[in-house]
Amino acid sequence: MVIGYRTLKTAVAAALAMWIAERMQLDYHVFAAIIAILSIQATRKKSFRASYERIMASLLAIGLGFIIFEVIGYRPIALALYFILFLPLTQRLRLQDGFITSVVILTHLYTARQLNLDIFLNEIYLLLIGVGVGLLVNMYMPSLDRTISDRRRQIDQRIAALFFEVAAAIETGRINQHSLTLHETERLLKEGKEASLKRMGNAIGRRNDDEDYSYFRMREQQFELLNGIVRNVDDLVLVVEEGKKVADLFRTIGDNVRPDADATLFLTELERLLEEFRASPLPTTRDEFEVRSALLHMLQETEQYLQLKQRFVDQKR
Repeated sequence: MVIGYRTLKTAVAAALAMWIAERMQLDYHVFAAIIAILSIQATRKKSFRASYERIMASLLAIGLGFIIFEVIGYRPIALALYFILFLPLTQRLRLQDGFITSVVILTHLYTARQLNLDIFLNEIYLLLIGVGVGLLVNMYMPSLDRTISDRRRQIDQRIAALFFEVAAAIETGRINQHSLTLHETERLLKEGKEASLKRMGNAIGRRNDDEDYSYFRMREQQFELLNGIVRNVDDLVLVVEEGKKVADLFRTIGDNVRPDADATLFLTELERLLEEFRASPLPTTRDEFEVRSALLHMLQETEQYLQLKQRFVDQKR
């Protein structure tokens, strides 16, 4: 059985928060552990946001609960009225993550049948201990740099392989199996994007403009175009003269698939090929027409692929 780092953080935060609350002789000291557990989120930013919502919602709960209990008394109907008013308020103020914590605090007030300074401070201390310990423990986040770098490298390799495979299919007329490469590329894109998003969520005080995230977004868009290129391979039922130049272009693109490579020259060469296609004699057979049409669609998809690449390069400058 493998125990993840988040499980360990949750256990440490819960135990530490409960120990501190118990040492301070606070009532309901287990509640501090619950708050600490809830404060362990997937990213630091989510943890800070959730903690803010819990604190604000809890203060709102104490204030609203005090008013309702003082007016109606500590009766079940007071609880019903509280929930009728409190839930819409948390939604309107976007404090939904603090709802459960607030309900527990309210039950403490209901059980005590009063709200004085000691009870108020007891709840505030529990809240601050739980949130504070949870935030402190959740500050540890393992580095995702190696994962992101590895996914980028593998994605570049898969995309290059796709261009080489399509080039071979154009020259030989034999259809290769691209589904495995496409499936692996899609999986790597998903993992890489999730890792970059998580790292952005852990970067406190930084702008959300992570270059790696932009890379994965660019590759996602290119992947859709590559799917279109591969689909046209099924129509390559014979080898035509124009195919050799297209295959050479695809191999050149495959050799320069890295994201920082300028695509201007490739776009110029591709435009020249498109002009040759437009100026060439019309096909004489149905098979030749289908192959020429497939090659033309491939070039059009590749043009969009290269434009995305060039836009990414220009944004980095």
